[in-house]
Amino acid sequence: MMVFKRKQIVILSLILMILVAGYLQYSYKKSSVSADSKDVGRIGDSVYVDGRDKTGTPQQSSSNNNKSSKTDSKSSSDQKAVSASKQVRDYFAQTKLDRDTERSKDIDALKTITQDNNADSASKKAAYDKMIKLIDNSEKETNMELLIKQKGFSDVITIYGEDGSLEVIVQAPTLTESQVAQITDIASRQLKVKINDIRVKNMF
Repeated sequence: MMVFKRKQIVILSLILMILVAGYLQYSYKKSSVSADSKDVGRIGDSVYVDGRDKTGTPQQSSSNNNKSSKTDSKSSSDQKAVSASKQVRDYFAQTKLDRDTERSKDIDALKTITQDNNADSASKKAAYDKMIKLIDNSEKETNMELLIKQKGFSDVITIYGEDGSLEVIVQAPTLTESQVAQITDIASRQLKVKINDIRVKNMF
């Protein structure tokens, strides 16, 4: 009888241990699934970890794309500004070169007339007077351009017309009335041009 009771107690103990072990294993699996579900999300959802999708491919964030787009846009704007500035500088340099080249040709032609033995004295005098005027105007233009640049302009060019008019082009984004008045005053004093015959404009 005592042996039977002992066997019964052992069997019950084994059953109890199996039940406890089964419960613990179930609890562990449930906890594991719960923890994993927080990391991987629902089935079918893309998962991003350290910038990689579920296939392991690196992904760029939208903020990085925006930064890249802004950088590219700024770089493009800077390049356009540099290109435009270069075009303006080239314009001033080329216009001055063309003006001086044409002026030099006119002076040489007039000088040839003054030295021509077949030309009459009136023609020689007229050619000589015009040659001297061109040389004088060229010197005055150079002085005037220097004076205007001293007012803070990057560059300036003056084009003196045969009709007595004067065109002044300055390198500047804008011109105030005060600046136009200063330029007009310098031009009228240097070249003895009437204020109404002076045209001032900007280029930038």
